[in-house]
Order: sequence, then structure tokens, then C-alpha cells
Amino acid sequence: MILIIANILSLMGNTLFTTSALLKSKKKILVFQNSNYILSTIAEILQKAYSATMQEMTAFFRNIVLLFVKDDKKKTKLVVSLIFLLIAVVGGVLFNIFLSNNIWYGYLPICATIVYSTFVIITFVKTMDDRVAEILIKIGLIFNSMFWLTYGYFVKLYPVIVFNILTLILSIITIVVRSKELKREKREKALA
Repeated sequence: MILIIANILSLMGNTLFTTSALLKSKKKILVFQNSNYILSTIAEILQKAYSATMQEMTAFFRNIVLLFVKDDKKKTKLVVSLIFLLIAVVGGVLFNIFLSNNIWYGYLPICATIVYSTFVIITFVKTMDDRVAEILIKIGLIFNSMFWLTYGYFVKLYPVIVFNILTLILSIITIVVRSKELKREKREKALA
């Protein structure tokens, strides 16, 4: 029964998170994403997936803090993101060691957070074409999705697997489309 409840909560949370990609309002996006973090945290606690709970709750609090940082305060946003990344990694490792008996797959959500955050931070700090930034973020999402879907398998949270496979496929499609656009544009400039 606990497994069924955990999977229902996970399904609800992942549906909200995926739906947030369709929204335009930053505040609505964060509300949907934060609702996912709460539901996913409960599901993960039910499944004793403690290192993941640290990733979810850190993302939840990071989003709340970033709501109060103005869009033009890039350095502040970067510092906040780095602080919360450090909290997520250290907390995740400690949760995995002390609450999950240092299980190897408990490090998968931590790796997902490190990889994805690194790609996002790179696109945030470097000046680049928006499409190149999107490609880099999608590459980060591919690795993030692979870590999370593997973790979902081990903790028996099947919506995590399904939604991360969907994210993986959509990220690959986006990379292909954007890469073709950039190549075509480069060819056109060379011919002009």
C-alpha cells in the first residue's frame, strides 16, 4: 500500500513539474515545480529514498529564495545557486550515509544535481547564443534524466522513470533541432 501511495504522489508531482514547462509566468512555474518537490519528497520518504529528499527540498528552498532576487541581480543568483548546490550535495551525501546505509544508488540524485547545476551555471556565467545555451542545458538534462530514471528504478518510483525517459527524448529532439538551425545559419553566413 505504501508503494502505491508513493507512486501516486510521485505521478502527481512529476505531472506538475512537467506541466510547469508549458507555463509562462515565472511565479506559476515555481509554484508548480515547488508542488512537485513537496509531493516527491513525501513519496521518496515513503520509499526511504533519503538522498533524493535532500535534492528535492534544497531545490524547493532555492526556488523560494530566488523568488525574492531581482532578475538583473545575476551575481546574487549565482551565489544563491552555488550555496544551495553545496547544501544539496553535502546534505545528500550525509543523508545517504546515515539514513540509507551508504547505498551506491543513493548517489545518483546527487550526481544528477551536480551535473545539471553545472550545465545551468555554465550557461548563466558565459555569454553565448540562446540556442547554444539551450543545447547545453538539454545536455545537462540528458545526464540528469539518466541518473534520476536509474534511481527511480531502484527505489521503485515508476513515474520518475517514465517522466525522465520523456525528458530524455525531448532533450535529444531539441538538441538535434537547435544544432541543425545553428549549422544552417552558419552555412548561410559562409555563403553570404
